[in-house]
Amino acid sequence: MNHTKLFIYSVTIILFISCQSEYDRVVKQEIALGKNYTDLIFDLKTGQTQKKFFTDCWELNKKKLINQGPSNKFVRHVLDSVSPIYNPDNNMELLFYGIFDENKILSGLKMRISFLGWDPTIKNLQNEHLLTEGLKMMKHIYPGNSFFKLNKEINGSPIMTKVDGNRLITAYVFDNRFVQLTIEDLNIKLK
Repeated sequence: MNHTKLFIYSVTIILFISCQSEYDRVVKQEIALGKNYTDLIFDLKTGQTQKKFFTDCWELNKKKLINQGPSNKFVRHVLDSVSPIYNPDNNMELLFYGIFDENKILSGLKMRISFLGWDPTIKNLQNEHLLTEGLKMMKHIYPGNSFFKLNKEINGSPIMTKVDGNRLITAYVFDNRFVQLTIEDLNIKLK
């Protein structure tokens, strides 16, 4: 009888572990490491207030590193050969804005990138090339683990994700011009 219970218990654990998604497994593994990353871009950090975010952006604007993005919904930065963030082969536009919790604390960034000079007829400036460039950029800025595909798609393209400690990065094709990149603090997201 004890062997039967042990066998059933073992099979149950094996089934539970095998049913767990790669994403869930990686998140649990990385959170268990206890590594806490707060750096975003331009010295912005998760955990700062919304007011500090706006003050920091104002200072960056005075230094001509950023300007107002479209519809006043994003901050805009050009990624080119002199960008302090990343130097792509083809110049890109980076649009970003803070993700804030209910207490107006910065918990991450929502970003969109596109190639400058994008046109639907220019083959090497299309979203599949942009997704590859976006993953390369994020890996450059945030070294660590590699990206992997989730078992979900948006707009017919895979959602890519990377988890380093408490930092979750996702990337996907937003539309035929933009790639969406999101950085989130898992400590806040998993509350």
